[in-house]
Amino acid sequence: MRGFLRFCCASASVTLALLIGGASTSRAATNLLINPGFEAPDASAGDQYAVGGPVVGWSGFNGAYITAITKESGNQSFKSFGSPGGAFEDFAASPGDVWTGSVDAERFSGDSLTGTQACFINIEWHDSGGNQISFLSTKVADSASVADTWLNGIVSGTAPIGTTTARIVLLCGPFNGNGAGGGAGFFDNASFSVAQAPEPASLAAAFVGFAGLALRRARSRR
Repeated sequence: MRGFLRFCCASASVTLALLIGGASTSRAATNLLINPGFEAPDASAGDQYAVGGPVVGWSGFNGAYITAITKESGNQSFKSFGSPGGAFEDFAASPGDVWTGSVDAERFSGDSLTGTQACFINIEWHDSGGNQISFLSTKVADSASVADTWLNGIVSGTAPIGTTTARIVLLCGPFNGNGAGGGAGFFDNASFSVAQAPEPASLAAAFVGFAGLALRRARSRR
C-alpha cells in the first residue's frame, strides 16, 4: 500500500510539472512588442526620428531612427548609433517570470560599424520606483560581422526579486564604453515574450488536490 501511495504521489508531481511547463510554453510563444518590425511611421520619404516623435510602441534615445534604407523583411528597420543610441519598450513583470528577447541586426555596408561599435539586445529589470535592478545583454553584430548579413541575437533571463517592469532595449554603441567606434546598427523583426511564474498559492492548491486524489485511490485498494 505504501509503495502504491508513493507511486501516486510521484505521478501527481509529474503531472503537475507537465501542466505548469505546458502553460509556460504557451505563454512564451506570444510576442508582446508593439511595432516589432518598425513599420510605423512611414519612412519611405526619409528617416523618421524616434525620440519624442511619431514612432509606434518604441521610445528612442540619442541616435534613433526608423529607416527604409535597409530591412530584413517588410519595408523598414530601426537604425541606431551613438554612445549609445537605441530604443526600448516596457512591460509589467513579476519576480520569477522568465523573459526572452530576440532581434535580427545588420552591419549595413552603407553606414558600416567601425572600431568597437556594436549592436546589442538587452533586458533590464526595474523596480516600482523606476530604478534599474540589473540587466542582461547579448551582442548581435559588430564591426567584424559580415556586411549586409542579418544576424540573430537572443537574450533570456528570470526577473529578480523586486521587479515590476521588464524592459527590452535595442542599442548600438561602443562595447568597451570609451566611444572608440562609429557607424550605425540596424535592427528588424524584434520579439519579447514571457513565461510567467506560477503563483505559489496555485501550486500548493494543485499539489494538495493531486495528493488527495492519490490518497483516495490508495485507500480504495485496501
